[in-house]
Amino acid sequence: MESSYSGSTTGQGETTTAPAKTAVAEEATQPRTHRRIWIIAVSAGVAAGLLSWLLVELTHGSFRPRLYPVSALGLTTMRPSSESQQLADTLNATLAFVILGGVTGMVMGFAGALSRRSTERAGMVGLAALVAGAAGAIVGFVASKALIPFFFRGLVPDRNDLLTPIMIHGGIWMAIGAVGGLAFAIGMRCGKRVPDVMAGACFGALLATFCFHALSGTLFPMSGSTEPLANTWIVRLMAMFLVPVLIAVGAARGAQGGFLHPAPRATED
Repeated sequence: MESSYSGSTTGQGETTTAPAKTAVAEEATQPRTHRRIWIIAVSAGVAAGLLSWLLVELTHGSFRPRLYPVSALGLTTMRPSSESQQLADTLNATLAFVILGGVTGMVMGFAGALSRRSTERAGMVGLAALVAGAAGAIVGFVASKALIPFFFRGLVPDRNDLLTPIMIHGGIWMAIGAVGGLAFAIGMRCGKRVPDVMAGACFGALLATFCFHALSGTLFPMSGSTEPLANTWIVRLMAMFLVPVLIAVGAARGAQGGFLHPAPRATED
């Protein structure tokens, strides 16, 4: 009698515990509410912007132009040639955008996983974030190598030409945005929304480009904002902050639809 009673009790425990565990596992992989997705994405963009700026400032001026002797009025001084200065400017800007792409990709990948409640698999999330960061760095390098030389195609730079720097910076930052958006979408596992997320992130990067040049040109006209990399820290902060923040905003908006597909009804807390 006792053995049959205990066996039936055990069976009931197994039947009631299994659905409970399944429900917890399913809840842990469900996406968060729309409000929390916005909070996570924007917080990730702010963190990526500040971290990128800090790393860029720490490495700023890593590449210096080669100096050549120049004689004038009986005095000889060491000065860079235009070619060596352009090379140094290109390398320093490329390094900055590699950092921006790497940090943005890594942080957006982690934010996407956090939006999906996937933090319990910390090892996989960390590995995916590192892969996204590496992809962002590679894209930042390739885009910079392809587009930065267009800054120097004129013999005399035209400071009134805003279209060229907007197009060049926009191309580089939109490429970074595409990787950041893809990392966020993969982290969220939003499947069909991947094109929306990438489109939203690219639009955010484009908007950041216009905002950066409008603000820097108005507030800091002598900061070199129309060059590959600005020569003042506050304008570099403006660029490194605006780009990932607006990429994150665009990615969060795309994850909820509305760019290439109709937006679903918002989930309430």
